[in-house]
Amino acid sequence: PTPAPTPAPTPAPTPAPTPAPTPAPTPDLRSRAIRFSLRGDTGRELIRTTVNGVTSAVVRLTTSEMEFSYDIGHSLGEGDEFEFFITFVNDNGPRDVHFTAMYPPLESLSISRLGRSWTRWNCDDEDATKQNIRCARVREGTFAWRGTYKLKATLAQVTATTSVPTPALTLAPTPAPTPAPTLALAPAPTPDLRSRAIRF
Repeated sequence: PTPAPTPAPTPAPTPAPTPAPTPAPTPDLRSRAIRFSLRGDTGRELIRTTVNGVTSAVVRLTTSEMEFSYDIGHSLGEGDEFEFFITFVNDNGPRDVHFTAMYPPLESLSISRLGRSWTRWNCDDEDATKQNIRCARVREGTFAWRGTYKLKATLAQVTATTSVPTPALTLAPTPAPTPAPTLALAPAPTPDLRSRAIRF
């Protein structure tokens, strides 16, 4: 008998390409609001905020976080810079104000204290060892002295600290196909001489 042909192996499937990662959107400050919270050490601290050139009424803080939110769309100037101010009205020994950034994040903000003390403390000296310890406290959000504090950022700073790329998708490998088994050939039968005649 004619042996059955060995079937051809199934070809491996072509894997689907890995999709390109989706870039993170650039924050649009014109559609965002600045958000932060303030609290006092004693609950008797008085502050005012100035945003977009508008100064608020005096606000009395509590020892719990009080949230503030302001639209900044039309306050952006040249270079997409924006700034706002917080004035601590009634410092008196144990009274301190603590600022917590929500948006933009603290690392994208430049915080300074207006007035001659900032210069006297050497806060703008490039040699950090010459700066008074008060400079770092202000930059970290502790307003422990009466006066006005300026908080400033640029679109570039905010983008650098808030843009996180979407990780690329890694597809699981396509398993190799199981090859079809090769059929064994049946041996041809041996002729039985007992049923055949000798011919000559």
